[in-house]
Amino acid sequence: MISKKNLSSMFLLDVFIISVVFGTAFAADKRPAVKHLAKPAARPAKDFRVHNVGTLWNMVTNYGGYGDPNSSVPSMEWPGGSEAYYLWEGRFWIGAIVDGEKLCSHADYGNYEFYPTEGTTFEFGPGKSIQDHYVIYDDMFPQAGHTPIGIEVHERGLSWSMGDYDDFIIYEYEIINIGDKILNGVYLGWIYDNDVCQIADPSDPHIDDLVDYDGYDGEDTDTDEIDWVDPLDLDGDGETGYDEWGWPYGFPLLQNNQPTNPNYDPERIESDGFFDEWTVILDENAPVLKWQTDKNPAGAAVGAVAVLNGEELHGWLVPRNCSVMFDADYPQSAEMDIGERGSTQPIPGFIGGRLIYSDIINQDDVFPYLTVPGDTMMRPYAHQWWNWESDPGDDIEKYDYLYAQHSASTQFGKHYNFLPLPFDLNAPTFDYRWLTSTGPFNNFKPGDRIRAVYAAGVGLGLQGMRENLDNALIAYYAGSRTSNPYHPAAPDEDVHYVLPIPPSIPYLTYTPLDGGARLVWDNTAETTVDAMLGQPDFEGYKVYRSLYDPSSWEMVAAFDNVDGPVLVKNTEGIFINAKKDPVSGETVPYGDARWKDIDEENYIKVDLPPITHQYDDIGSTFLGREVSKPINGLLYFYAVVAYDPHKPAEGDQPEMDSQESAKSNYMKNPTTGAPQAVIPKMMYTEQVVENFDFEKIRVVPNPYRGTALFESRYEDKIRFTNLPPACKISIFTITGDLVETIYHNDGSDAELWDLISRNNQKAVSGLYLYVVEVEQPKYEKHIGKFVIIR
Repeated sequence: MISKKNLSSMFLLDVFIISVVFGTAFAADKRPAVKHLAKPAARPAKDFRVHNVGTLWNMVTNYGGYGDPNSSVPSMEWPGGSEAYYLWEGRFWIGAIVDGEKLCSHADYGNYEFYPTEGTTFEFGPGKSIQDHYVIYDDMFPQAGHTPIGIEVHERGLSWSMGDYDDFIIYEYEIINIGDKILNGVYLGWIYDNDVCQIADPSDPHIDDLVDYDGYDGEDTDTDEIDWVDPLDLDGDGETGYDEWGWPYGFPLLQNNQPTNPNYDPERIESDGFFDEWTVILDENAPVLKWQTDKNPAGAAVGAVAVLNGEELHGWLVPRNCSVMFDADYPQSAEMDIGERGSTQPIPGFIGGRLIYSDIINQDDVFPYLTVPGDTMMRPYAHQWWNWESDPGDDIEKYDYLYAQHSASTQFGKHYNFLPLPFDLNAPTFDYRWLTSTGPFNNFKPGDRIRAVYAAGVGLGLQGMRENLDNALIAYYAGSRTSNPYHPAAPDEDVHYVLPIPPSIPYLTYTPLDGGARLVWDNTAETTVDAMLGQPDFEGYKVYRSLYDPSSWEMVAAFDNVDGPVLVKNTEGIFINAKKDPVSGETVPYGDARWKDIDEENYIKVDLPPITHQYDDIGSTFLGREVSKPINGLLYFYAVVAYDPHKPAEGDQPEMDSQESAKSNYMKNPTTGAPQAVIPKMMYTEQVVENFDFEKIRVVPNPYRGTALFESRYEDKIRFTNLPPACKISIFTITGDLVETIYHNDGSDAELWDLISRNNQKAVSGLYLYVVEVEQPKYEKHIGKFVIIR
């Protein structure tokens, strides 16, 4: 197999409201009539879009692929804008027995057997969620070595920007038999080839990963009966059993019978009476919960009703159904670098994929799978993993993985539907893939359909990943009337995803100023009707700024339509107003070390300026703190979010916190979609070069090493500074060959070069000369040099 290192250069609301919220985004039913296998007519081109309204960004295709193996667009990038990707490529597989033959139609690197279906389009935009994609593809396109099963896939992706729901993407599937055969042994599979957080380990992010399963796995392991953490802090001691990186203190990560988790400390285990690999959702309207372990805060027996402080606990308790991958120790280094905790880049999180729903729950002939109590719950058929040295090469091998009958599914004489952690099988850290499958579906007739829902997400440590994918389950059943985690329902059954929706995203543009930037946006958010309320729902705008990349956002201004002083929350839901020190009377701004020690009653409310659609970021005072003035020559990104008011509980409506729109309206390159910064620069008021000091002209960074803070992942750049208002810049190799000519004429003092030559080639490492020339009022020139180090 080709090494990945060599691939970088390769390519509850009433029915009426519910119908308003969910019924108009896309055509209601695109299910085709049954058709026979035949060569299709013209098909849409293979294409992709990027989910980017939340904290998790990911590319999706219209042919069953997820993420970009060339890393040219976000690929499970978390946090969005950080350039830290977790996915090399994700793939969707469908296996079936056809005329006694094992077949698998798949998306697989370099061999994509799904094609967008004739007459369909790639729909992308608001729908069931804030940002949906909807595609239809099938396996009937003639290809060498491919035998079609005769299936068509309707796929919808959903993503949100709200705090609890912005770290995952949910995928809904409807699989239709469009052939002329009854299919048996049908399995659906999600294969994720992850490289955990390449930015923290840029050289070899793929060979130091580990893969595991988080959920009920029958008799395959005993890890699903562990009780090491108390995520809801049921005992009220302020401890959860997770360390600051989101790893359980009780998780030894044994290799050669030795703990390798640097924070392993069994003394800090925090049991809560529930298995760690099960989702616990407290809900007073749900059934009563029962303790799963005797290590519960009440000291009660296993199976007893969960009672705390005299109150019964009600909620949902279900297996997590999640395949997981995380960063482990890099084998070629003597340093113990599990989790890259010493990284100055984003600390690697855990990536997970969770089965939310499958029609397997309705397959009486195969469900429950085994004979133990947990099998009445929704769960996958299998969790398998392999590394790049054992990638399945043909349909038979792929099918065998889907139904856990591959030779790799048997280790040391034991067969596993749910393979344990590689260390438990004496396998090292390496470049792994996981497969989560659901099935088997039998007697799948022409025209029949299979429905499934899968969620993928990232979080800080196992704790963050668990929280985020638990929230995916909560989102799926939010607003449901007849279904719940104990009684699952398909996406087109019952109600799903009734979540508080923020105002629409304003359209934003920004331009440079000398020591600042001018932002202008529209009033869309003020006039758009909230489908849940039947009227506009808007209170104000918040302006966010980020230096170097669109990720580490700082609020620099806010405006509202409220007559009077208010408290202002940031994206994380934290009030960030200054506080008044009750002793000294001094104003203490948010971020000051003393701020958190002052009671909330000492917040200083602020009467925000009235609604506007323009803001000049040139330095200011905001909420009691000084907002720095942008520096000429640096790269800044801006986002303007709209937010709605807090809604107190009223009647049957629960209390709803204020929601703000996604920070996704920063400017983008219209061709590539890459984030587009604004660079403050001095603008000349006159085209005069008399006595101009050409010796001040500089190239920054110099040398250019390809790792400058202002280098975007999407495009290399260097910057010429202190230029005259109009000039010609000629760039030469040290041997005198002309590389590029740039005409600078925007009246500013700076110009960027993307390191692409006039022959459309990337500039290589070496020493370069540049000549800056002006013609008027007299001819002048300046010669300088710079270095590129790749």
